[in-house]
Amino acid sequence: MSERRPYRRPMPPNWWAHAPYRAYTARELSGVAVAIYGAVLFAGLISLWRGPDSYDAYLRFLRSPVSLLLHALLLAAVLYHVVTWFQTLPKTMPKLILDGKQVPPQKITQIATLAAGACSLALLLFTLWVAR
Repeated sequence: MSERRPYRRPMPPNWWAHAPYRAYTARELSGVAVAIYGAVLFAGLISLWRGPDSYDAYLRFLRSPVSLLLHALLLAAVLYHVVTWFQTLPKTMPKLILDGKQVPPQKITQIATLAAGACSLALLLFTLWVAR
């Protein structure tokens, strides 16, 4: 008797570049930008720990045109990541019912985005207040 083998659908090596997966791949790759920005901040902490000369060199790097371009690209990627993350939120959570009606997915995305923006603004204002 022969052994049964499950059917394995053939997948091309560049399956991630095809239309249904392109947006998913772009969103997942934008998470790398979040990690890179975390590494930039971590490098700042390490340079702060090493002393004033190291921290001054770190600040000089942050003021360089290469760093400003890097930060602009990272900001765009992180904003794309945030927007697409909140767009997947209604798809992954249970249906939200208020007053006997289902809350539309767009409303959930808008509320989550506004809440994240408000928290970010509060954190920015707090940081500016502490730094003065």
